[in-house]
Amino acid sequence: MTNKPLRGANSAPSQRPLADTRPPAEGDGVDTSPDVSDSIAKTTCYMCACRCGIDVHIKDGKVRYINGNKDHPVNRGVLCGKGSAGIMQHYSPARLKKPLLRTGPRGSGEFREIDWEEALSIATERLSNIRRTDPKKLAFFTGRDQSQSLTGWWASQFGTPNFAAHGGFCSVNMAAGGLYTIGGSFWEFGEPDWDNTKYFMLFGVAEDHDSNPIKIGLGKLKARGAKVVSINPCRTGYNAIADDWIGIRPGTDGLFVFALIHELLEAGRVDLDYLLRYTNAHILVVQEPGAADDGLFMRDDGGNPLAWDRVAKIPVSASDADAKPALTGSVLVDGRRCVPVFQLVADRYLDESYSPDAVADRCGISADTIRRIAAELAHVAFEQQIELPVAWTDWAGHRHETIKGRPVSMHAMRGISAHSNGFHSCRAIHLLQVLLGTVDVPGGFRFKPPYPRSAPPGPKPAGKTVKPMTPLDGMPLGFVCGPEDLLIDEGGKPIRIDKAYSWDAPLAAHGLMHTVIRNAWAGDPYTIDTLFMYMSNMAWNSSMNTVETMAMLTDMDASGEYKIPFIIYSDAYYSETVPFADLVLPDTTYLERHDCISLLDRPISHADGPGDAIRHPVVEPDREVRPFQTVLIELGARLSLPGFVDDDGSAKYRDYADYIVNHERTPGVGPLAGWRGKDGTSVGKGEVNP
Repeated sequence: MTNKPLRGANSAPSQRPLADTRPPAEGDGVDTSPDVSDSIAKTTCYMCACRCGIDVHIKDGKVRYINGNKDHPVNRGVLCGKGSAGIMQHYSPARLKKPLLRTGPRGSGEFREIDWEEALSIATERLSNIRRTDPKKLAFFTGRDQSQSLTGWWASQFGTPNFAAHGGFCSVNMAAGGLYTIGGSFWEFGEPDWDNTKYFMLFGVAEDHDSNPIKIGLGKLKARGAKVVSINPCRTGYNAIADDWIGIRPGTDGLFVFALIHELLEAGRVDLDYLLRYTNAHILVVQEPGAADDGLFMRDDGGNPLAWDRVAKIPVSASDADAKPALTGSVLVDGRRCVPVFQLVADRYLDESYSPDAVADRCGISADTIRRIAAELAHVAFEQQIELPVAWTDWAGHRHETIKGRPVSMHAMRGISAHSNGFHSCRAIHLLQVLLGTVDVPGGFRFKPPYPRSAPPGPKPAGKTVKPMTPLDGMPLGFVCGPEDLLIDEGGKPIRIDKAYSWDAPLAAHGLMHTVIRNAWAGDPYTIDTLFMYMSNMAWNSSMNTVETMAMLTDMDASGEYKIPFIIYSDAYYSETVPFADLVLPDTTYLERHDCISLLDRPISHADGPGDAIRHPVVEPDREVRPFQTVLIELGARLSLPGFVDDDGSAKYRDYADYIVNHERTPGVGPLAGWRGKDGTSVGKGEVNP
């Protein structure tokens, strides 16, 4: 506090503290400052995938008000209008009340209410028969359930490769573009270095994804005077506060970025040292048209990629830390012409078809503006480099006492991915980041845990062999690196109903959920028995073709049987898909159940460290509904799926809360990375915390 006399407007009587802060009585009996609640419960929001911390105010056992949790690391008290409106969803009149069994034609909405034992018995009998005969006849697809480490594992233990989730139709091209290019992608896999970046570019970002962390981050940038550049057809929300708004023609973002790359290459403003240290820019690529390995890496007898040492004039291992690799030129290795990867990049994007003058009209951005943005990027990246006193050891074992960074960062979302060229548009942005040396450095785009981030990441998709009563040999989703990883049969036919990881869509990454209903209806590549969906209102908001989708769900074959024989659907609400289901399993609202925001799934980590979150139920359901995750675990036990039952055949987990605490995917690794061990002090790996 200060004792200095107030000046100006602050000295006015109206601005002085009130002697009595209570509202004046108005004589009408209305309490203008009622007690909002008699208790406050802390949990995690579910109104989008931000997973912000919330304080839920409860009075007389009812939810009365929701505001942000100031102690939560994701949103630090900030809450958007959608999060605050969670009370409306919780008390929606469309909430389901009991399990439903269809009695009339599909689409009629004619059901009878049944109890949970009957519902689970019907589901168990149907699913048990499928598992005994042909597990891939079950297609199991979920929406943004935030529990994919459970649902995917359930599908794997059941033995069906036909599993995908929300990522299979929302920005999957963006995720695949990033994962295959730099090992991570925007939003859940990484974030801008809000504290150190000086030049920030937003591509196609609206206010619906990662909204509160972005608001906090933009606040930091504006406070420090960092420049914010928005590339978006619309000037609303974040774009309205940008220092520079680039009103681009929709779908041409990638072309705009290629023009920026053209300018940087032409000016020689790329981070060659970064490219040599951390990328495959120096690896030799075979240039022998017609040869089986044309366009592939040149390798030694052990299969290791080669580079060309520009000093010794010989081929060397691309991972030789002491070599002096060439980034340009053409060489002969064993009589075969080879060029470094960077040479191919330069040859392509130095072409005049990518110049600002060539792309300006198509992008709706003047050539001068494109040149200016490229020059600004180069100036900040190479003239305003930052250096932090952080000691570290690089991949080659060399110790550094400081860490340097080029303070340019970027973020992209749905506006980029919602186009047929979304995959390559995202790859273009990541290529721009790499050329500037701004990936995983101070001031740039930083990866979130878990580390390390290989490109492409993780396991291959499982499902090459599908046998009755047999789990898959891995998880259904993964990353294809070559033809040997494709999920196709001996005749080249897709193994999955959505044709993911086949020649139709080899880089599917998260699956192709939007194709499931159409393919199941058409029997392409085969017919299924049961479509099992959760929180995926495919009859309406995810199909992009509602009329025909509804027709497919009700279409019959010549014998009068539905072409999709049986549909099990779980939702908390009477959505547009419910009338087309044969069996409806009513879910709870997000305020009535446990959830786990896990490192095994879609974490809420920051670049500086990992993060877990648990969604706690804050009120009890007043209907005969059950959390879907608990229902799925019970179905797993009834089906005697491995991992869901103990040796004596009894259920391994009481419910989802029990699973969150006690499940281990491998020894010491479970849904929660934090609070492990008997005393709760282990991080990442440790015993179950009792």
